[in-house]
Amino acid sequence: MLSLVALVLVGSSGGHVAAQSQSHSSIPSVAVRQPTHLSVIGPRMKKNPGPWGLLGIHTVKAKDFRVKDFQGFLAGPGTTIAHTGISHGNTTTAPTALVLYDANGTYGWIGSLYAYQIGCLLSHYGVTVTRKGIEAYKTGDLAHFNSAYYIGTTYYNSIPKAFKTDFMANTNPFCWMGYNLWSVAWNASGSAWNAAFTSKYGFQFAYLDGAGYPTVNYKNSSLTCTRSLYDPQQGDTVILDSSMASAVATSTNGTDTVPYITHSQNLWYVADNPLEYVSYNSGDDRMLAFADVLSDTTGIVTTANKRAVLRIEDVSAICDSASLRGIADTLYAEGIPYVVCVIPDYKDPLGVFNAGTPLEIQMQNSPQFIADLQYMQSEGAQLIMHGVSHQYDSVPNPVNGVSADDVEFFRVETDASGNQVPIGPVSEDSASWVSNRIASGFSMFTSAGFKKPTGWNSPHYYGTPTDYKEFAKDFTYSLDRVLTFAKDQNGNLQYLVQYAPYVIQDEYGNHRIPETLGYCDPNGTSGNVNLPSNMIGYAQQIECVRGGWAGMYYHWFLGTKALKQLVDGVKALGYTFVDPSKNTN
Repeated sequence: MLSLVALVLVGSSGGHVAAQSQSHSSIPSVAVRQPTHLSVIGPRMKKNPGPWGLLGIHTVKAKDFRVKDFQGFLAGPGTTIAHTGISHGNTTTAPTALVLYDANGTYGWIGSLYAYQIGCLLSHYGVTVTRKGIEAYKTGDLAHFNSAYYIGTTYYNSIPKAFKTDFMANTNPFCWMGYNLWSVAWNASGSAWNAAFTSKYGFQFAYLDGAGYPTVNYKNSSLTCTRSLYDPQQGDTVILDSSMASAVATSTNGTDTVPYITHSQNLWYVADNPLEYVSYNSGDDRMLAFADVLSDTTGIVTTANKRAVLRIEDVSAICDSASLRGIADTLYAEGIPYVVCVIPDYKDPLGVFNAGTPLEIQMQNSPQFIADLQYMQSEGAQLIMHGVSHQYDSVPNPVNGVSADDVEFFRVETDASGNQVPIGPVSEDSASWVSNRIASGFSMFTSAGFKKPTGWNSPHYYGTPTDYKEFAKDFTYSLDRVLTFAKDQNGNLQYLVQYAPYVIQDEYGNHRIPETLGYCDPNGTSGNVNLPSNMIGYAQQIECVRGGWAGMYYHWFLGTKALKQLVDGVKALGYTFVDPSKNTN
């Protein structure tokens, strides 16, 4: 069985033309006879594949969401401004990038979501990003940017002639993802390979392969591609001249191995949509290869040490003193800084855990809780705000109305199958409502004798653009993930969770410290058991990313045995636990 690629191109007579190459380390130049006809449909690929990127996108149930809450912040054309706090190497001015996407047609909104997320990843490198539908491309656009990117999410989208001409003449770094590479790699009729492309890059696009490849190998990491179980297609390439082209990452199913990221000259081709169906700690982390390759496409290499950050989660006045102090003692003995995510206003409005009697305890009204937090601070803790009450009003949202269990800044309900369904913004949502709510939280901190926290963590990561903008005004960093929103062809609000293995800045202005290992979940309450051994394994995967972080959280009630295992394992990999307030780039 071939170790890199076995290419089968469908010929017009129904026969096959095969081109084969050996292992990546010694790929020979291969003379490939051009077939009389090329088809984008490989021998194992269904016809008319749908849009590339639907997996992992969530629908907000309400159709009547207030557009003003999202105005200007729905994914689409725009510019992400590089923040001066994010390093961009030795350059004196921020580099620029053009991110192109399929904007037209029924599923143009999907392309806009992923273009937005690519821009956020590029913010890590201090790049100022311009997003634009490829259909609006004008002659000369590529020349105005240091690097460019195209995410092909619409099958056989019409690519402008001006772009194709400029692409072939372009010498600046270019990264192509997903569909439509054949528009430049093949001739106009699709009857033969484009000799100019082959001559320039030394590889060719073969077809869409539907075999399914659950593993992506990159550097020394074996990354997962769970997406292949539901949407197995990827674009296969064949390397013709190994002196020009190479597979910097490969996909494998245990039988066949094919290129996943192909690089030649100024071009990188990623065989799928690398941001579709991503979750580091739920079985799909192949995007780490793409996230690291951005260092090459931008030419900006980070020299930061391997950093780790630990959050102690859902801490409020209801917490057991011995548990909090036991955690503090353990982490002090380990010699590491850590973050305590404080809910300043504990509420149980329905009395779920208080025999039916409503209960509220604000932090300044609990001397024991104040003493416990002071003790934790004395042993290396930094306090941040984890919502104000981490619940909404006096209703289940969606669980029981109790702090830490529920969502604060978004309405969520549970369906008949027990799945959580996002409904939309809370009825009060506005800049003033969010600002006043945060101010009340600050007041509780200062009334308890603590400084206003500089860090933030959105309850269950939910928020609207209105909320995110206010969070950015009040806090210097966030320890969570942001939601990217778009409106689909039916007027529904859709969102996608942004994953990043390093610090990014979103379009709302929030510096986001990455959470990459998930949380310790020995009983699988989230649907997946996540033990310290699993989390340490995820940290090992992230080693393939230059500047990658091991970001994790741990609930206060889980004791200290697993906590020590987790911390010791991450430290053994060479990560250094840091104070996030001093590491926002």
